[in-house]
Amino acid sequence: MNYKQQAYYEELYELIKGDYSGSIENQTAVWEDRVPNRLPLQLHCGLTEDQITRYPEYNNGEIHNDMPKMLLYGMKLMLASAQSGMQAVPSIRANMGCGIFPSLFPGINPQLFYDERMPWVLEHLTKEEIRNLREKDIKITDEFKAGLEHMVYQAEKINGTGTLVYPLDLQGPFDTAHIIYGDSFFYDLIEDPDLIHHLLELCVYAINLGLDECLKVIPDSNKHLAHYNGMVMPRSCGGIKVSEDTSTLVSKGHVDEFVIPYLNRVLEHAGGGYVHYCGKNAYLLDRLIKQDLVYGVNFGNPEMMDMDQELRRISAAGKIYHGMIPKHDNESYHTYFTRVIGNATVDGKCRLLLTIYSPPDDKAAIRNEWQMATDTI
Repeated sequence: MNYKQQAYYEELYELIKGDYSGSIENQTAVWEDRVPNRLPLQLHCGLTEDQITRYPEYNNGEIHNDMPKMLLYGMKLMLASAQSGMQAVPSIRANMGCGIFPSLFPGINPQLFYDERMPWVLEHLTKEEIRNLREKDIKITDEFKAGLEHMVYQAEKINGTGTLVYPLDLQGPFDTAHIIYGDSFFYDLIEDPDLIHHLLELCVYAINLGLDECLKVIPDSNKHLAHYNGMVMPRSCGGIKVSEDTSTLVSKGHVDEFVIPYLNRVLEHAGGGYVHYCGKNAYLLDRLIKQDLVYGVNFGNPEMMDMDQELRRISAAGKIYHGMIPKHDNESYHTYFTRVIGNATVDGKCRLLLTIYSPPDDKAAIRNEWQMATDTI
């Protein structure tokens, strides 16, 4: 870390430093289906113009193999949570892209881009290469070690701030298999299902192997795990995030045969977690909220859903909705908060961890309206 980076680091350290224990407890209560002292709001308050220009910007290629740059990149993002004054818990990760767990497979090497794009896998394994793979071939690679080293460095540098390190980007077995095999994966769901089952078995092994290594280097990972610079999930509910984006693209039968059984194997290993997906698949959601070890869901595209209906359905199943919810045109924050809290409340419990991104000037109004809306719970 050069002298300029050190100066920025010291400033950001003080800005993100805080007592987040109450926020962690309130979020934990929601996950454990208890009534929190105050329903938490994960507010991310945009940086001021001075903050945007003062602290350096790095692209995803620049930070990938540079620990000080990765750290400062993450700390600048953490500032948006820290200065919100609500219950978002700032957290940071080694932002290695969703090819990081697939990189445990020989021959899978995520490509870097020196712009806004994340690292991505462009060269896939062939059918024959997959057929010949065994568990012994899956190992902690230099790429994955680099991610772990970032996490160790980050944990050391944010120690004392009350903030957290969160795991590398964990895609579910179905997503991971798609990344490894490419779009030929979809054809062989029908033409060579035995190959797909073999690949999914290996993906479960790789995910559990990599996840265990992550948990070793994350402080207090036996108590809770953070995610996405705001949310904290207790290990009593497993604590992990699993992405199932590819799973939205397949039929009901394929969800039942290839998605749910292997997802549950990963969740069983961790003790549970929550599931994210982009896109829309009503059957997938129905199956997810019926799984004992799925404690909640997160939508990447909530604008595609009837969120009033889905909040009621998710809460009635005893699950948590975590994430953003679209605000209607010309809807006041008071009406918005009353609506989403009401829809997520079933049997006297509000099963909602709402995330909001706002400009800095809106912070006070949002905090005030949330306080009034939650006073009625």
